[in-house]
Amino acid sequence: MSFATALSGLQAASTNLQVTGNNIANSQTVGFKESRAEFADVYASSIGGVSKTQPGAGVKVTDVAQQFKDGNIDPTQNGLDLALSGNGFFVLADNVNLPDPTNPTAPVDPSVPSAYTRNGAFKLDNSGNVVNSQGKFLLAFAPNGTTVDEGFSVGVFRPLTIDTAQGLPNATENINLALTVNGAANVPLTTAFDPTDASTYNHTTSVTTYDSQGNGHIASTYYVKTPVANVWDAYLFLDDYGITTGGQAVPPNAAGASSVSATVNGPGLPIPMSFTSSGILSEVGVRAAAIITAATVTAANTAVTDTTAADAAAAAAAAAYTPALAATALTAANTAAASSATLARDAATVNSTLGAAAATLADTAKTTAATAAASAAAYATSAALVVDAVTAGTAAGLAATAKTDAAAAQAAVAAYNTAVAAAAAGTDQQTKVDFGAIDLASIDPGISVDKMAFDIDFAKTAQTNASFSVNNSSQDGLPAGNLTGIDVDGTGVVFARYSNGGSKTLGQVALARFQSNQSLAKLGDTSWAKTSDSGTPIYGAAGDNNFGTIQSSALESSTVDLSAQLVKLIIAQQAYQANSQTITTEKSLVETILRA
Repeated sequence: MSFATALSGLQAASTNLQVTGNNIANSQTVGFKESRAEFADVYASSIGGVSKTQPGAGVKVTDVAQQFKDGNIDPTQNGLDLALSGNGFFVLADNVNLPDPTNPTAPVDPSVPSAYTRNGAFKLDNSGNVVNSQGKFLLAFAPNGTTVDEGFSVGVFRPLTIDTAQGLPNATENINLALTVNGAANVPLTTAFDPTDASTYNHTTSVTTYDSQGNGHIASTYYVKTPVANVWDAYLFLDDYGITTGGQAVPPNAAGASSVSATVNGPGLPIPMSFTSSGILSEVGVRAAAIITAATVTAANTAVTDTTAADAAAAAAAAAYTPALAATALTAANTAAASSATLARDAATVNSTLGAAAATLADTAKTTAATAAASAAAYATSAALVVDAVTAGTAAGLAATAKTDAAAAQAAVAAYNTAVAAAAAGTDQQTKVDFGAIDLASIDPGISVDKMAFDIDFAKTAQTNASFSVNNSSQDGLPAGNLTGIDVDGTGVVFARYSNGGSKTLGQVALARFQSNQSLAKLGDTSWAKTSDSGTPIYGAAGDNNFGTIQSSALESSTVDLSAQLVKLIIAQQAYQANSQTITTEKSLVETILRA
């Protein structure tokens, strides 16, 4: 009889009404996926199959299938609201393994996922864990280190936890200075550098650095143009104490300990900086020092040549005085005085960061060059006063001394140049200088912190005819700071932002995808569980391997089109009424038969 057929139609129509009503009810549910009722016809069959005249036995519901299309993205004011665009589900867990508060660095067993959702409305619980409204934990991939570049352990799940404690300070490890220095600047007239005397340097820059406890220290760098073409000296001060580098780091070994001047405003040894003729920074450190010493050797050779010639001219005038010989001797004396002065000026720029032995050689070169310049000047003064054989003889004696002193200076400069050249030969080209192990207690006895160690990189510094300018001045240290907010980028990486300007990588939001989304088991609360038909979950990060992207401070709205559902509701109602009419008609037929 057709009662069963009509009844199956009523049941199917009722299911369709329920599905449509459920869609309408969840039109405002975050992450909800619209469902549709799917039907199939029913035929009575036998061994011989279905007869061609078989009218059919009604209808059955084959599935209530959810449609996993993307919903609209609605912005919110909550940084923990996450909207997923594209393929994937957020991964949830009912129970998680949390770090031991008494031993936070101890290993923690990975958590096990229990559900999957598109509802990204998350919040913090009283322990700082990110959870949904049902208290399920949002899982994330554990970070391999403290930076994004170190990556994340995909598949190693951790509950995403927001640490509301104060952000720890970071000690400065790198300083970057990009400068423009003026190649046409004058060499300071006063050769002895003094940070309190602006006439002894050309420019200065400062940047605040931080120690291991977040205390600020002013790192000031003074720049002095040297007499050697395209070479500058840089002096570093930390809180007004001069710092001398202990040498470049040679991995895996750290840089040698830096030394601190004994007094306030006492300079350390300068850092030589050399530029190419095109103004490009070529060398910083020992190889730049080699350029200075090579130029000084040339000046010493010239001074020896000129004082030798002057000595010969003075001896000739003393042996057989004539005004003409005296005039020749005076000219030679002035030439020797000028070249010896150049030697002294160039030698004043030499410095050493190669240890005590090389520093002694540098001091000897400076001292002997200054002595040679003084001797040559004294001879030139005496040569100007020669009027007879007696005064010519006096001048000749001073000329011999100038010659001897120039030779001594030449030998001292050559010895220092040999030491620097040997060190430079084994050193790679550098645009930065390392300062290892600075003992801050010698600067401020009132603090007890780890020794500072950092490098200064001048990589983008150039020499032009433009005025001095600072194009970049930065360092990577941070003072202590308080949590000010949470950021989540498009790949799901979660950062904690602190008031000190720093950030901390907390993890990467875990996503899962399946071969068959419609085969997932519906758990309610806009969440699903895996089944054998859905396939094994594939885990990954947003933006990778066919996963969608994540937008923070936003939610994915329901995929229900309310207008379309109202139309479907009318159609389902008509189907229900039509099937009811079938039963009514069948009832009338039965009554007619019974009355016959």
